[in-house]
Amino acid sequence: MDYLDEKSTDINYSNTFGDTYVLMKNAGEAISHFIKATFPREKSIIVVCGTGNNAGDGICCAELLRESYNISVMLIKGVAGIKTPEARRAINDYEGKYYEISDLEDLLSSSDIVIDAIFGIGIKGDPREPYNTIISKINRSGKIIVSIDVPSGFPSSVSIKPDFTVTFTDKKAGMDHSNSGEIIIADIGIPESVKTSAGPGDLAYIPVYDPAAHKGMNGTAGIFAGNTFPGAAVMASTAAYNTGPDLVKVFSSKSNRDLIISGNPGLMFYDVDEIGKADLDGIVSMLIGPGMGRTGISKKIMDYIVDNYTGQLIVDADALRLLTPDRIAGRSAIITPHSAEFRAFTGLEPTAENAVKIAGEYGIIVLLKGVTDIITDGENTKHSSGGNSRMAMGGTGDVLAGIATGLSSRGMQPFRAAVAASYINKKCGDMALKEYGYYYSILDLIGNIKYVLNNKI
Repeated sequence: MDYLDEKSTDINYSNTFGDTYVLMKNAGEAISHFIKATFPREKSIIVVCGTGNNAGDGICCAELLRESYNISVMLIKGVAGIKTPEARRAINDYEGKYYEISDLEDLLSSSDIVIDAIFGIGIKGDPREPYNTIISKINRSGKIIVSIDVPSGFPSSVSIKPDFTVTFTDKKAGMDHSNSGEIIIADIGIPESVKTSAGPGDLAYIPVYDPAAHKGMNGTAGIFAGNTFPGAAVMASTAAYNTGPDLVKVFSSKSNRDLIISGNPGLMFYDVDEIGKADLDGIVSMLIGPGMGRTGISKKIMDYIVDNYTGQLIVDADALRLLTPDRIAGRSAIITPHSAEFRAFTGLEPTAENAVKIAGEYGIIVLLKGVTDIITDGENTKHSSGGNSRMAMGGTGDVLAGIATGLSSRGMQPFRAAVAASYINKKCGDMALKEYGYYYSILDLIGNIKYVLNNKI
């Protein structure tokens, strides 16, 4: 699956370079170049615009086509409806005339080509009025349709059916000729380093809370940790808790109960010696390993969970020294090894190439920790830099695994959850360093998780 799209790359580009209007202008230029290379001059073109950056791309394109074609720009919500700063800049720079929604049928009738600039990526559910009616009218118009980036409404059941789609940077997951027509991939100037680096844009995929949700709908995380070192259970489970799932179930030795609950009374404690299949019900994402130890009883319980739990598995620390890759092959799993754990788990050197190899061969997500974390599913790879030398303290790996568990319990796809977890962990460490210098504690780092998530920084 291709995890690259403008939702994250635009934010990460902005975080690195600042002004993203240059990308919008580049997108407009790419579309206008395709139009000029494909259709004779003096054709009539209507650019149908929504309210966001997809509309801005269309407006930039229209400005570049005005002297060669008969251009009409229709703003579905009018000038006042343009939402994003970049799209507002585009409409301010546009020197042609624009039209209202009431002009749509006349403009469709008199045009040869429709440029679809209504919606970009990320739409949820079917478009509502007036968009679904507009999409239907465009599809029935019999005109040549060119969509910008993705067909508006894609991937819902109500979407534009274009003849061509000019998409940016790479084809988006699910796009094919049947739903997007002929697909033209255009480079709009996003550096490879931005495409492959974790950043605040990767937080855009964290699910939002449904106001009508009831307990459990926002995820349940499970954590088997701390049998030997109970502090690891506190750190991992509190990190998971701070990512916002409704429930966090901690499985550990009964003797650790008071310590773990006193660290966070919001946790649900289970005596791991009495674990049963019913206890695993409802858990969306399960972490095994932090502070677990390598005793016979810990291995027995770990094996029970691996054999009986069928949801999202996160494997860290001692579990990586007791399991072999074939035990989790082909299932939804994230492993979070440091260099020595990667060697123990795989028998290979901890290189980026070997991380990709293991991920692809066994169908798992590998998050190889280091100065720069490597996150890969075997096809897609991202690098997560940042952090500082104080993060060599004990517990930062437990926190990282806990963050990944919490995020994936809320429904994030495993690769996205792993990338976001790495970014959050390093960002929290850097924030703690800025506030306390090199004398910050692991609790200072954990406490920053909520701030990073709330502010999407």
